[in-house]
Amino acid sequence: MTTIESGELISGDALKATALRYLGEMRLKVEREQNGLRSIFDNWFIRVLTQLTNFDPTCSWEESVLAIAGRAPAQALSLQWDLQRLRLFLDRWQQGRFVDYSQRERSGAHYQPRFGTEFGADVLLTCQGAPSLMRWRGIPLMKNVFDFAMYPALIAELRPQTIFEVGSGLGGSAIWFADHLTLCGIAGRVHSVDRVRVAAEHPGVEYFEGDCSDPEHLFDAELLRTAPHRWLVVEDAHHNVGGVLEHFHKYLSPGDYLVVEDSDVKRETLRQFVAAHPGAYLVDTRFTDNFGRNATCAADSIFVRTTAGA
Repeated sequence: MTTIESGELISGDALKATALRYLGEMRLKVEREQNGLRSIFDNWFIRVLTQLTNFDPTCSWEESVLAIAGRAPAQALSLQWDLQRLRLFLDRWQQGRFVDYSQRERSGAHYQPRFGTEFGADVLLTCQGAPSLMRWRGIPLMKNVFDFAMYPALIAELRPQTIFEVGSGLGGSAIWFADHLTLCGIAGRVHSVDRVRVAAEHPGVEYFEGDCSDPEHLFDAELLRTAPHRWLVVEDAHHNVGGVLEHFHKYLSPGDYLVVEDSDVKRETLRQFVAAHPGAYLVDTRFTDNFGRNATCAADSIFVRTTAGA
């Protein structure tokens, strides 16, 4: 297993400058996109920043918060939590939207160790639904509540002409994808494969039978050559993942998206895959981090195919 060295979390003058830069962008966003209405996060950010900027400007915010611990321990404890959340958020925000996989892993050292997320195990255990799964058209949907919001946003922005799903499950997610294509007015099609062909039917979905042990025959080569781009490829089969990703790599074009679900147990495979194609895949943090760092089952693995790499 590869050892990931953690970088220093943003602090000191860099933290102050980045906070003010984000504040400026946030104000423009609120004005232009939200008609002046602030979100819960917007309000929190302004409240915390107001408290921090009232401290001695010659000291770092970390020093100032530490200094009040002796005389106001309850206030200090609350502000320490706020400051840490602020640092974590701004540290990832200043990295930009599209981030190299290795950089994501390094910064993940500041978070929950297994998933690189800021959520606890209790949230991750129950976010698919407990004790009953979420459903779509009455079919159990093997997606978590964060991905239930993330995928529609990704489809609306990407507007994929073709979706390939490796791992049909009960067939509900392919139908869900197809319905969202229709809702977005996209004349696309979903192709979904599993070891046993799903019996469900939908006019926008074609189900296939195939085995990940033989990636070359998951989908017909002619379909892969002619299916219109942009593509959204979703790997959710958990078998021979490296082989499946390498097979699709031959057909993916710049601008296509590759999502690897349940990636916490596929880390080493992903390291090898991106290392074999340097610069060809970047993590799109707009979708991995919209509800908090790696609030998705595809932790650090919502990739956009770039123009670089072989």
